[in-house]
Amino acid sequence: MQIRHTLIMMAARKRVAIVGAGVAGLMSIKSCLEEDGLEPVCFERHDKLGGVWNYEPTLRPGQGSALYESVVTNNSKEILSFSDFPFPKEYPPFVSHRLVLRHIQNYAAHFNLEKHIRFNTNVIDVQRNNDGKYWKLQIKDKDDKLSTEEFDYVMICTSVYNKAIIPSYPGLENFSGTKIHANEYREASTFKGKKVIVVGGSMSAGEISSELARGGAEVYISMRHGVWIIPRMCQDGLPFDIALFRRTLFKSQSKLKEEIEKVCKTRMRDHQRFGLQSKEIYSIWKAFMISDDMQDRLAQGQIKPMVDIKEFQKNDVIFQDGTTLESVDAVIFATGYGFGVPIINDSWLYDESGKAEVYKYVFPVRLEHPERLALISICSPYGPHWPIGEIQARLASRVFAGNIALPDKAAMKREINQKRQYEKNKSCYVPGPPTVEEIAEMLGVKPSFWRLLLSDPKLAVAYEYGPMVPYWYRLQGPGAWPGARDRILNAVENSTICLKGYPSLEEK
Repeated sequence: MQIRHTLIMMAARKRVAIVGAGVAGLMSIKSCLEEDGLEPVCFERHDKLGGVWNYEPTLRPGQGSALYESVVTNNSKEILSFSDFPFPKEYPPFVSHRLVLRHIQNYAAHFNLEKHIRFNTNVIDVQRNNDGKYWKLQIKDKDDKLSTEEFDYVMICTSVYNKAIIPSYPGLENFSGTKIHANEYREASTFKGKKVIVVGGSMSAGEISSELARGGAEVYISMRHGVWIIPRMCQDGLPFDIALFRRTLFKSQSKLKEEIEKVCKTRMRDHQRFGLQSKEIYSIWKAFMISDDMQDRLAQGQIKPMVDIKEFQKNDVIFQDGTTLESVDAVIFATGYGFGVPIINDSWLYDESGKAEVYKYVFPVRLEHPERLALISICSPYGPHWPIGEIQARLASRVFAGNIALPDKAAMKREINQKRQYEKNKSCYVPGPPTVEEIAEMLGVKPSFWRLLLSDPKLAVAYEYGPMVPYWYRLQGPGAWPGARDRILNAVENSTICLKGYPSLEEK
């Protein structure tokens, strides 16, 4: 009987194509393996797993976002973490890209994910078959040989940051200095002694500007609007997100905004005094950068804030306020990336006005069968990417396996329209933690405060007032992890425990 059952299960297995073996792709493989009846096949166009966390001295073919040498995480390790495979306690609160990659590799090894990956295999097109229920993937191997394979489901895990954007300026094509996007920047030594303009108000704009200043460049940062600076560590010695990512704060947008601004002002009370805000300053939801060094570089005159660029000349740059910088050596555009999923049809994602119709930022409702295609971490959340990508992957795999049914299309579209209004009013980003909570409730893994209060009061207090770490969604339900409670209760302590002294991890 057991052999017969096994054969039936093998015959009934559904093939899931996973495009990309970065963090989102690995979480998707694992989530599929946690469901009966799914057979994940992951396609990775490069020869390594880990996606953007693989540092390379030059851009790889087709690469969008990329690392520079000194990158560390913008979110602390406890907030960023995989929900059932935490960063080691001895890791620092904010983790270097080398340690992040090591942790990703350990995650893949621990859950035996690599055997499901086909490296040096590029998916160049995804098409529906005639009835819309199955998918045909056109695939190119390392020898440029084309082939086609059919799958029941597809998970797109190729990152939202896939096309670098450089704004158009009059005269830019005639500028004789170096012109690069931030994804080509690697280290400050290249620009030592040079006059450099960094364009943008993003995280990378702030970090690159500070690094260039420390490395001996003459640095100017040009921003169209003002920006808020969020320090990684708060005044009380906690990572900013450990202090701010609390359910009590997320219940009130105004209260959360007030607390974030309070953190911003711990080191720079008057942003206008530093030249970082103007009358046209965006709200804190739309214009912030995480930086520990920007304040000091500004105060020491090593970075000079400028308004938006008006035009370029051969050697000079003219700004909107009439200021001219002469003999500029280089311009680095930290101006972001265009949203897009090149391997699928745009009409599956966007309506006639160009607005995306994607339920829970996962399922494209314009498809006849939206439950058969999932976008994983193809969004820009405020907050960390990993938790939203992981909970999306868990949802998609549960839907694929038939354990969760999506609402009807009308209901999904109503929710999408409601969220559009929210995003228009509040942010250009996806509301990260609230979205994770919504999906967790669909999965049956969101804890109840009142039930916890009766069964585990200490945990109930942590749930309401403690940080929103990913381990909360492994306490109960499908995929429960025995270590979740301990990591939740010790999240604050674990976030900084290593600062009491730890060995050099880079040398291990």
